[in-house]
Amino acid sequence: MRNRSVIRGAGFMPDYACSAKCRHCLYGCSNKGSRDYVSKEDAERIMAKLEDAGVTSLHVGGGEPFLNFEGLKEVIKAMGRHHIAVDYIETNGFWCVDEDQAAEKLRELRYLGADTVMVSCDPFHIEYVPLSRVVTFCRAAEKAGIGWFVWKEQFFRRLSKLDMTRTHTPEELKEALGEDYLLETAREYGIGMNGRALNLAREIYPLKKAREAAEDRPCERMLRGGHCHIDLYGNVVPAGCTGIAISIEDFTKGREELTDTEKHPVIARLITGGSAALLDYAVSLGFDEETTAATSCDLCYRLRCFLREKAPHPDIGPDCFYEMMET
Repeated sequence: MRNRSVIRGAGFMPDYACSAKCRHCLYGCSNKGSRDYVSKEDAERIMAKLEDAGVTSLHVGGGEPFLNFEGLKEVIKAMGRHHIAVDYIETNGFWCVDEDQAAEKLRELRYLGADTVMVSCDPFHIEYVPLSRVVTFCRAAEKAGIGWFVWKEQFFRRLSKLDMTRTHTPEELKEALGEDYLLETAREYGIGMNGRALNLAREIYPLKKAREAAEDRPCERMLRGGHCHIDLYGNVVPAGCTGIAISIEDFTKGREELTDTEKHPVIARLITGGSAALLDYAVSLGFDEETTAATSCDLCYRLRCFLREKAPHPDIGPDCFYEMMET
């Protein structure tokens, strides 16, 4: 019997690419930039490592997993070969144009062992995916006999009064949902203000100078294996801490491994001294303390962007995350 894994409730990201570029996206996913999708060989290698680490189930997200349907099927097969169950597969439903064709894809996934799929629906996604695609997804899932749910259903009810056949601009959404719909949606969604959502944070919260925004509280959440993600490059992305890269092997070794400042100069400082410790390190290399940030996480991102140029290290990655954040 395998030991209980430190990685639990986790997700696998076969890509960072997406058909959308949502303003709340924790992973900075984009319809521009990298089109990398995990290869069959890398999926096999990563799932073998996760099996060795005691992982028994994962959800599959992204990015947008359905951008490469054949690749997605290989991911599900690799999970099955390594006794890792599919909790559910996430999608924004962009591909659900024809109900019968969508149902056939979902049947294929069900046959491979994926028995639940989730479609996103909210004021951020509707800027890129018409609500009609979400409706088609739901009907196709019923036809395919696969379990499904909408995340979040209350947004579907709210948005269904709009024209379902097209996308909607932020201006139209303000008129339909109210001037403060961004803040209200963020609160209701429970959005972690990281990734592209840092731009929302800079709209919502007052900006502070770097030293004022810094926190000396250790970022202990980076050590927690619950709700982390593993990306196509084999990085463990700690829950809520996008743009941080830790190998599966190092992550499962725990605190002693990750607080080694020689091996992990960025992660170790964040774990032991928070963004304040990372700020001290960056200032020693020329970072401008006049730089403004909305939150400690916003500052951390800006510090990592600086360090990525001045003192690059595998802790800071993957490259496609930072590149897509700039598009």
